[in-house]
Amino acid sequence: MIKIFNTLFKIDFWQIFLSEINLNQFFLSKGELLKKNNYKINNEKNSFYADPFIVKKKNKQISLLVEDFSFFSGAKISLIKIAKNKKLKTKILEGKHYSYPFTYNRHGQMLVYPEMSEENRNIIYNLNNKKKITNYLLGYKIIDPTIIKIKGIYWLFCGLREKNNSENKNLYLFYSKNLIDGWTSHKKNPVLKNNNKARSAGNILKYKNNLYRPSQFNLVHAYGSKLIINKIIKITKNEYKEREVFTIKPSKDYDGMHHISYSNNCFAFDQKRIIYSIFKPLYYMIKFVKFYHKI
Repeated sequence: MIKIFNTLFKIDFWQIFLSEINLNQFFLSKGELLKKNNYKINNEKNSFYADPFIVKKKNKQISLLVEDFSFFSGAKISLIKIAKNKKLKTKILEGKHYSYPFTYNRHGQMLVYPEMSEENRNIIYNLNNKKKITNYLLGYKIIDPTIIKIKGIYWLFCGLREKNNSENKNLYLFYSKNLIDGWTSHKKNPVLKNNNKARSAGNILKYKNNLYRPSQFNLVHAYGSKLIINKIIKITKNEYKEREVFTIKPSKDYDGMHHISYSNNCFAFDQKRIIYSIFKPLYYMIKFVKFYHKI
């Protein structure tokens, strides 16, 4: 009975925070300073923001790409600009479910790789000219794509939506010499298997000549319960190794934490509260009418 009740009404209600600390402060405090020095971006009624990626930060002005979830219109990608305590929001992408708007700056062009596995396709979107560039990795349902360039090679970390619901426990790697196409599956995919800390949780951090991969800690009944920072020990076309360095638990008033991004001495992260709402079944009914009855 409890399981049925939770399925019908339990919701992870996310909240975005900004923390103006640098990488050195972050690593020396093992992430704890995030929770002591931050301010939140207020959600709108019957909706929440999650998965923040910092697009640009200059002085006190900051731009973020976020998952913008509404019980009545689903999850879309929005651009939020904050300046002088004012917030301006612009819708960027929408469909069945858009989230995790990973961004990569290529020669001044901001490329966006959103998670859109429910669409059965993966697009690359140019935020500058507001145009879709292309599809990539056709045939794969990509979860939380995260890209880093190392010695001329681009590495794409992701989960895959599969029949066995393993997207939270398996980590896959692909590599290419360019950001658009030519992706090759890693020889040892999945490079992490049946691992509760496999799923990506934001952009790769570069600190003191080392690379660190943020990941979520997920259990069957505890999605996004805390963050884990993993040091990448080895990454080649034949091997991948990482080691957990430290974990970051949510603040005492929150029930989970599952995303972090960094740029120009500023971190953006999210935390959740577990709530129960009668709007949850209504949301799925609206989503079915809007999308799935057309299939």
